[in-house]
Amino acid sequence: MRLINEIIFHCSDSLWGDRDVIDDWHKARGWDGIGYHYVIMNGVINSDSKYDNNVDGMIEVGRDILKQGAHVRGHNQNTIGICLIGKRWFSSNQLISIKNLVNDLRGTFTKLKITGHYEYDKSKTCPNVDMDWLRDYLNDNPVHILRRAHSPISAL
Repeated sequence: MRLINEIIFHCSDSLWGDRDVIDDWHKARGWDGIGYHYVIMNGVINSDSKYDNNVDGMIEVGRDILKQGAHVRGHNQNTIGICLIGKRWFSSNQLISIKNLVNDLRGTFTKLKITGHYEYDKSKTCPNVDMDWLRDYLNDNPVHILRRAHSPISAL
């Protein structure tokens, strides 16, 4: 098992998608497949499909967790890449799935640092989420969650 000590969040910067779509996008860039380890869906699989509540928040496995990701240049060796389908607004189902997935990963990998892509590349806004808010949410810090209630993570 490779040493994993960090989760880096991303967004697809699209209104639709799934693991297979991202896999195709990454292969078109010359990669050997999807660079993220997990994809959290928003309920719209492709540009022709309608919203499906049964798909919203679904977690799909991307790249095998035993294999180094390809999601942040220079920061892939010890990290897990998680991609949220969406641009700027993410669903409550996605929020619940984020928390469940991170809690599961924390059961296997202790002391996981949580970061967003933009924290390593200042030219990016990905995952288009206030990472302080997300870290507070994932760590059950209600005071800070309420203080940042207008974060774009969810269209509640």
